Amino acid sequence: MAAPRVNTERAASRRRAAWLAALSAAALAASFLVSGCGGGGPPGTSATRPPVATPTPTTTVDLRLPLNAYLPTPEEQAIGEYLIYRVEQHCMRGYGFRHLPHLSSDYIGTTVATWREYESRRYGISERAIATRRGYHLGEATAETRAPQAATTLSVPERKVLSGQEPNGQKLTTPVRNKDVPDGGCAGLADRTVHGDRTAEVQRGYDLVARLRGEAFDRSRSDPRVAAVNRRWSSCMQGKGFTYRDPDAAIEDARWDLLSAGPSRAEVAVATADISCKLRTNVLGVNFAVEAGYENAAIDAHARELAKARDHKASEAERLPGLMRRYDRAPQPS
Repeated sequence: MAAPRVNTERAASRRRAAWLAALSAAALAASFLVSGCGGGGPPGTSATRPPVATPTPTTTVDLRLPLNAYLPTPEEQAIGEYLIYRVEQHCMRGYGFRHLPHLSSDYIGTTVATWREYESRRYGISERAIATRRGYHLGEATAETRAPQAATTLSVPERKVLSGQEPNGQKLTTPVRNKDVPDGGCAGLADRTVHGDRTAEVQRGYDLVARLRGEAFDRSRSDPRVAAVNRRWSSCMQGKGFTYRDPDAAIEDARWDLLSAGPSRAEVAVATADISCKLRTNVLGVNFAVEAGYENAAIDAHARELAKARDHKASEAERLPGLMRRYDRAPQPS
């Protein structure tokens, strides 16, 4: 799977490792914890806003954590990725290369579905209908490779034009087919076209959002409120005949081959019980409220930097409709 260009939550928890392995996703490792704000309040309490109310959701798909405001929506992310490929395609055609021949706008829908599946499993599986069909397995569309063309299929001249580099990694300085190659190749041109002038300051803002999300998620895992709801979930599962300390342990059960074509009956039985107990004990709502509290504290501590990231996110989103009108079609042969 091609890694998203703006990193959203790839939680550094063991439970994600198994099912995200099917997507070849890299775990986001948190380097340190976000410190709690305020004097004597519960962990994750913001000093400038009220505590986050605990919802009672039946899925996490539509929940929006506070730091989501500083990241592209799933639709914006998908359209941005698609446009990157389209601009690369148009640029490569200028050198006579038929690049990404199978690219279509269907990529957008598939990518949105992938992002939504990530979010639906933020605290483990959260949708009963999916659990009864797939257990802990990912959906077929999500588990498939999303990159429309592998780099290894490109010829040496194609790679040079795409990357703007010689095979030895040196910057390409000679024309290709009597035409200068843009700085960074067609990939660099595409990135600048879609993302604009992403300065070092802007990039630091995006990196900050990704780091804060990872840290808030990690800290919420050890929060006493999450530990308490996990104990209630475990007791519920025990009543159904399954012994697991928490939802992570159910996903990590060594009996499940999450890279296989489909789940076993035992996996489906555990997964459906998992969902029932999550809904009975409100695991999803408690996890969301706790994580949102840590994110709010992080936002208060980094308000100035995050405001700049949000402004640049808005300017990128404003460019997408015009870019779609210009590039949402395959280039014609010259």
